[in-house]
Amino acid sequence: MRAMSYGYTGDGPLADPPDALADPLAMRLAAIIREIRPGERLPAERELATHLGVSRTALRDRLRFLESAGILRRRSGSGTYVEALNPQALTRTLGVAVTFSGLPAESMFTALDALDRQAAREAATHADPAQRAALRQALEGMRDDRPNAVLTAHEEFHDAMVAAADSPALTLLRSGVVGALRKAQLIWPDRPDSADAVPPPGLYERHAEIYRAIAAGDPTAAGAAFDG
Repeated sequence: MRAMSYGYTGDGPLADPPDALADPLAMRLAAIIREIRPGERLPAERELATHLGVSRTALRDRLRFLESAGILRRRSGSGTYVEALNPQALTRTLGVAVTFSGLPAESMFTALDALDRQAAREAATHADPAQRAALRQALEGMRDDRPNAVLTAHEEFHDAMVAAADSPALTLLRSGVVGALRKAQLIWPDRPDSADAVPPPGLYERHAEIYRAIAAGDPTAAGAAFDG
């Protein structure tokens, strides 16, 4: 790659993380990263710095930030690689916000409800026969007499619904929110012997209504089923 001129290059220290997305050099790096597939290697630092017209010190500053955000991963002696979208990075950020920064847990549950509603609407539009069958199987699992088995089936239903929505953004955001709520111990536990593993009343009936709307291909009814 040959050196290019962009006016202000942002060839200085990176701003505080909340302002990093407005950093000119970070944004130019983002444009390059979007053209590289997950698992592939970035060009060498010297080549990138020359291409961007910045110092290697400034470049390394941005690369460290992107690595901490889970966008890049450095391999000793090999180079820097682009990572696939990883909900764990979002989970860590949201988990810290819930646990230490006073983000109300109720607002997280409201966000989760909104994501699930939208997933149901999109699943009603996009679900194929195999995905509808997976939803039906998970729904039937909610008839089990064992409380933890019911809760496991409930999670499987929502996972199948999000998969049927065919939306990478919904998948990423919901995984991040659910992971953060679990880390903060605000969502149903995974341990079968937990005393808190008690399904709420009417769980099967509410999800049966959601399933019927998705199976009928009715996105309006699928979203409205969450009000039942």
